[in-house]
Amino acid sequence: MLVISSVHMDKESLEESLKLVGYDNEELFAYLQQKALGNPLIEVKINKEFDERAVKEKTVVYKPDKDDPMDTASAMDQVSEEVPALDTFLLEQIYASMRDTPLRDLVLFLVAFINPEGYVTINLNEAAEQKGVEPIEMLDALTLLHQLDPPGVGARNLQECLMLQTERDEYAPEIAYYVLENFFTAFSDKNWQEIADEMAVDLADVKSVFEYVQSLDPTPGSAFGDDNLFLPRPDLYLQLLDGHLTVKYNEWASPFVVFQKEYYEEMLQHDDEDVQQFLAAKKTEGEQLRSALAFRKEMLLAAGELICSLQKGFFLEGRELGPLDVTRLAEDLAVPVTVMREEILEKMIETDRGTFLLHQLCGE
Repeated sequence: MLVISSVHMDKESLEESLKLVGYDNEELFAYLQQKALGNPLIEVKINKEFDERAVKEKTVVYKPDKDDPMDTASAMDQVSEEVPALDTFLLEQIYASMRDTPLRDLVLFLVAFINPEGYVTINLNEAAEQKGVEPIEMLDALTLLHQLDPPGVGARNLQECLMLQTERDEYAPEIAYYVLENFFTAFSDKNWQEIADEMAVDLADVKSVFEYVQSLDPTPGSAFGDDNLFLPRPDLYLQLLDGHLTVKYNEWASPFVVFQKEYYEEMLQHDDEDVQQFLAAKKTEGEQLRSALAFRKEMLLAAGELICSLQKGFFLEGRELGPLDVTRLAEDLAVPVTVMREEILEKMIETDRGTFLLHQLCGE
């Protein structure tokens, strides 16, 4: 079992890391996007290969043996094998409003690369190359996609997502779109006076834009999906390698933070002391965030390894699940029982026998 590195954390960092453990992948993505809004040194990404795979494959769920009264995993509700509701919603709009043309085919192609948060995860040049068209044609297709609901869907990054929503909102502050388009970094850093001076407007006008942006949705796709249209994104998966059970972290499903090295090095050239202090603070913030993500990965891996090792009879020999002591599990992982039960055990693991919540593998 992995040794959790929490011993090297102060109380505040540990609490922050445990908070990330409690998020599912959609919540984690939204949380990181909000952090990125205030930190120009980080960018949030998610592996596009997962999202491309996800709309093509159906989730295998555990189907208990109805004739076996000892099959204690039967508490697992069957998960629908349909595509995400967001995809369905977009396809309905496309077929209803667009004529059958080559351009519509390109729009349909892009839909396959929209993740559950509503972002396009394929580079337009790469998309154009795959379809054998000019990049300008793929850009035209993306423009059509941007006209669909929900506002902001099909954005390539947070800035574009907010701009798309602002563009379609007749009640948006008059200068909001221009500020987001031309001063996004300064806006994210709350350098409102700098923006006001550049635009020759009142400081209050810029602040009102900030207040307005707080009402926008950084993940417009996350509002979609219901019990019948849901594609789970397990944090863990279990493999049988050389007769041994191996738990791995699902990198395809988890968002990650990228440090903007070029921008950081460019800004380092400024002699202004305030700029240097700002960079140092944001760099530290980014490093702490990445450490918290690493802790989340380490904690979930350790939990998955511990539980699967205790239930190897179920996976290797087809025996029934044995009851596990959750308090003992929490002690082994050095986390509070409430965190173990309410957060860690609510994560999913994909196995050859189906996809489970970890608490179900505890015999609960």
